[in-house]
Amino acid sequence: MNLNQLYYFKKLAELEHYTQASKELFITQPSLSGSISSLEEELGIALFQRQGRNIKLSKYGKEFYQYVCSSLVELERGIEKAKEKSDSYGGTADVGCIPTLAGNFLPVAVNGYLKNIDSKTTFNIFHGMTLAVIEGIESEKYDVGFCSYVENKPNLEFHPIIAQELILLVNNNHRLAKKDSICLKELSDYPIITYRQSLPIGKTIMKYLKANHLKALYAYDDEITIGGIVANTDNIAITARTSFLLQFQDLKMISLDIPSDARLIYMVYKKDIYQTFHVKAFITYVLESQCHLPK
Repeated sequence: MNLNQLYYFKKLAELEHYTQASKELFITQPSLSGSISSLEEELGIALFQRQGRNIKLSKYGKEFYQYVCSSLVELERGIEKAKEKSDSYGGTADVGCIPTLAGNFLPVAVNGYLKNIDSKTTFNIFHGMTLAVIEGIESEKYDVGFCSYVENKPNLEFHPIIAQELILLVNNNHRLAKKDSICLKELSDYPIITYRQSLPIGKTIMKYLKANHLKALYAYDDEITIGGIVANTDNIAITARTSFLLQFQDLKMISLDIPSDARLIYMVYKKDIYQTFHVKAFITYVLESQCHLPK
């Protein structure tokens, strides 16, 4: 059984006339007759019965017709949906990203692509923490992701795109607020909070704190939560410098002696899978035009 046989059957069932059906299908009548006979033989039932010079659907043919129509409708919907995501209809790219990129990097990258490469592409943007973005890439929910690097993912391709500075965060009334820069070793007498150790950024910060024999409370997921705590307590925090911190009026951001490339954000996508023209073009555009890494 093949797709042509189903379309031939549907047309013949609707017209109940071999000559007319073969004309509309642009095939010869013997070809149509042979195709229907082969289908009936495979199914083991008679789909049509003759009434004089005409044909009518059999009882089994009427039942089979309903299933064929439903199946072909769903198939055609699937074809249209696939075309929407291909270059035939402008294309779609599903992008997962960590929230800190949603307000600056990603809008610039997407708008630049739409302006300079292809204005017809539709971008669907999804926010999530790094592990959620990685899961979306692996399950092929997302075509491209922007997040931290995750180890032991040989099926994924990671490209560093931008660096986020790791800084010290204090409130404006803290004794350290008068400083513009400070060394990690000077923080031993202060209660430090930072991200959860389960997060890639938490693991990165932990490495530098341990190297300087510093302890911290690794309990938080994002800069909004950390910024709110620091603004209202004597805690100090080590976070990434992101746009989320700009909403707080009572915070001081202080530079640290941590390498500028300690916290990298990567573009990630799955290896060895089909990518539409638009997804490939967006990946190329980001790599060629939107990489901003420390020298």
